[in-house]
Amino acid sequence: MSEFQVIGKSLPRVDAVEKVTGAARYAADMSLPGMLWGKFLRSPYDHARIVGIDVSKAEALPGVRAVLTHKSIGSAASLATEDSVHGTKVDQSLFAADRIIYQGQKIAAVAADSPHLAEDALDLIEVEYEALPAVHDVLEAIEPDAPIIQENTNVIETPEGTPLYNVCDQGHHAFGDVEQGFAESDLIVEGTYRIARAHQTYLEPHAVVAQVDATGKVTVWTGTQSIFAIRSGLASSLGIPLSKINVIGTTIGGGFGAKFGLMIHPYAVLLSQATGRPVKIVYSREEEFLDACPAPGLVIHLKTGVKKDGTLLARQATAYWNIGVGPGGTWGTGRIAGVYKIPNVKWDAYAVYTHEPTPGAYRAPNAPQVTFASEAQLDEVAHKLGIDPVELRLKNMAEEGDSLLGGGPLTRVAFKETLRKVAELVDWKNRKSKAVSSNGHKIGWGIAVGEWTNGAGPAGAILSIHEDGIARILYGKVDLTGTDTACAQIAAEVLEMPFEDIQIIHGDTDSSPYATGSGGSVVLFSVGNAVKRAAEHAREQILTLAAQELKTEVDKLAIHDKRVWVQGSEDEYVSFAELGQASLRTTGGPLIGTGRFANEPSHPVISAQAVQVAVDTETGKLKILGLAQALDVGRAINPVECEGQMQGGMIQGLGWGWTEQMAYDKERGNLNPNLLDYQLLSTNDLPGIDCALVEKESEHGPFGVKGIGEPPITPTVAALVNAVADATGVHVTEVPLTPERVYGAISRAEGKGPR
Repeated sequence: MSEFQVIGKSLPRVDAVEKVTGAARYAADMSLPGMLWGKFLRSPYDHARIVGIDVSKAEALPGVRAVLTHKSIGSAASLATEDSVHGTKVDQSLFAADRIIYQGQKIAAVAADSPHLAEDALDLIEVEYEALPAVHDVLEAIEPDAPIIQENTNVIETPEGTPLYNVCDQGHHAFGDVEQGFAESDLIVEGTYRIARAHQTYLEPHAVVAQVDATGKVTVWTGTQSIFAIRSGLASSLGIPLSKINVIGTTIGGGFGAKFGLMIHPYAVLLSQATGRPVKIVYSREEEFLDACPAPGLVIHLKTGVKKDGTLLARQATAYWNIGVGPGGTWGTGRIAGVYKIPNVKWDAYAVYTHEPTPGAYRAPNAPQVTFASEAQLDEVAHKLGIDPVELRLKNMAEEGDSLLGGGPLTRVAFKETLRKVAELVDWKNRKSKAVSSNGHKIGWGIAVGEWTNGAGPAGAILSIHEDGIARILYGKVDLTGTDTACAQIAAEVLEMPFEDIQIIHGDTDSSPYATGSGGSVVLFSVGNAVKRAAEHAREQILTLAAQELKTEVDKLAIHDKRVWVQGSEDEYVSFAELGQASLRTTGGPLIGTGRFANEPSHPVISAQAVQVAVDTETGKLKILGLAQALDVGRAINPVECEGQMQGGMIQGLGWGWTEQMAYDKERGNLNPNLLDYQLLSTNDLPGIDCALVEKESEHGPFGVKGIGEPPITPTVAALVNAVADATGVHVTEVPLTPERVYGAISRAEGKGPR
């Protein structure tokens, strides 16, 4: 194929009609005969001891069919036999037993005939608490007088010998000699950066319907990023064999990394087991904030050493991740090195327990937090040296053949090209002369880059050609971002047939081959490869059968418009429909192509972004005037969908840096568990986003694809902070940039406020 026919075209999504017409079915839309409603009783305290629980009044309420607590599932597990419906390994941590360690922790679950009856039953459950001190700040949690959050947590020591408490995990890395690097530096800049926890704020809350039949077969309908992850999670938490669990993925209303795990699924299954009826559970918005999986917060002290010509010599960091009640890790801290050739790098990182819910993945997990500190401090270095921020980055940015932190040589990267492209979009060199005053406010431009390398995961796909000439793809992938459309384009390109004649069939865990979860920017890289290989396998069969039907050789055939032609002939051909029919009466059998993929490496990708902001120095309020982004996509299968990912990621990052934070108080717990007080951006807050696609093809991605879902969120917080610094000369080191925080930083810099 000399040029692409379908790849690179901005075609409409294959699910567009059902979504805009409301025909798409979400988990909350599910209704089964005899279905019950499940609800949770949650702790109002961050930290407390449970003195006693009495569920007798709730159990006596007419219409209540089951009430579960830690004690009741413990009894079920202890009485179960190896082949029982309940299994033998029910997770005893599903409900709080004797101690509460975060607000919203589940104490009991009720199944009733209606959601209102279930709520009435919760009101009848009597729980006696003994309130205990709580801690939310990681720097307070590591102190010796902090309450111990998870029992049996060992005290650890820093490399300098300082004891730290409530630490779940630690990570340490050294490359080169940072002390020597700092000694050789002409300028050293250091600071402490804070970024709050943020919620993914998908529009669809967690929802599930579970049904356990008389044989113990479990069927679950849910909006999830991975039906196979839910299946394996249920098997391990409830002790049920995989073969007795079928997970059916419904249309999903957003996930951003937060819908991989078992938020509510085991409880729905347990309630169905207890009642013998299907059970639906749908989170409220408040429950989402109290007991979902937000991104972890971070406090990081960062130090950078540089020569006066801008050459980076050393970087060192100490990071404290807020992982709530855990578990959690320190991954991502190494992004302090970014995409720059820094010869001396060292970091020490700690995952710290607090009285907050367990964190989860949020689009490029842990990258925006570290990139905020890394790129914001790099801008401060540029300003102190009087070097243009873009030029400083270009001077130190790695290129093909370079190595980062001792890794192998980089291949097929477009770091500098991507940064130059966004600078070109905003006419960076002339930005000051073109800045227009906004009601006397100070105007500034900020720029930043963020990196992400997509992984890969196992995936299988089956492509069949039917008697009507239509191709159907079966897989177990969940479509979050339009990857069904891209997979259809890949198959159409390989088979040289119209895109409209490719149909996507979503299987469940009982019927479809395994597919990796939709997250980590791995989906199109992995499943797209499986689809491409399945299409290539089917293409081979099509040509072989066509050669038999046309009585010629395969190498004399060409495919076009669902027909196989004898080259050079205008009337010797056989259609896909005819081949589909013929395959049913030949020895070869139906035309079915299979494709598999496991794990092949990709290449680092950067998103380069620019933000223009107006700052009201009298109030600290911000107004966004301009947004631009360039991204190395490898190959844009569907350009408009690529741009959608770029725009969505940048807006989420902008919200995290400007307005969003999960706020906690020691006495009152979560202060903003709703979409009124948790301030999301709206279209009224933002201008349009200028997007530019850079295409440096990857080696192993289908048609050169690289993962693009994650990178667009990584640099935005830093770009916003850098824009404020450019406008005011003040480098704010804590986000979100609330008016109070911005005004306070400006006042302190002018000597008007407390330092």
